[in-house]
Amino acid sequence: MKRVNECKTLASGVKSQFSVSEMSKTFTLRSQSDFLCEVVAIDKCVFTGSNLRRCDYLFLVYSKIEKIERFDESKAYFIELKGDDVRSACKQLYNAIDKTRSEILNFKIEAKVIGTKGFQPDIRNNDYYRKVRKLIKTEIGFHKVHKGNSFNHVELI
Repeated sequence: MKRVNECKTLASGVKSQFSVSEMSKTFTLRSQSDFLCEVVAIDKCVFTGSNLRRCDYLFLVYSKIEKIERFDESKAYFIELKGDDVRSACKQLYNAIDKTRSEILNFKIEAKVIGTKGFQPDIRNNDYYRKVRKLIKTEIGFHKVHKGNSFNHVELI
């Protein structure tokens, strides 16, 4: 397993929007003003060679750009682009957050699932859903996209 900072970023820099796509699902972070962000492929770099299930991407959004405050705090967005297996997505998020959180101590962590199935009431009974909530101290964001159609979920920051 590699450390997050040992992985080449898929995108980095200062701009108003960063996106990732997989199998007609897209996640985009967007702001009205430019922000500093790095996008890391968790499943293709940090966990290569591991049998551990993990999420797809990590967006690291920094609160400052060249000594200018942009946001109240730095945020880490763990993203899983999923079909309809929401339970499995919770496990993947938990594994990725648990194994990397010591590397991002100064970041508020958010977890997002972009899938073809929306939030399911019985998901709250899932062990990994509860474990993720305990790690990040907030809810997992579930965002439904239309199956078979390219859909861009936009998260405004």
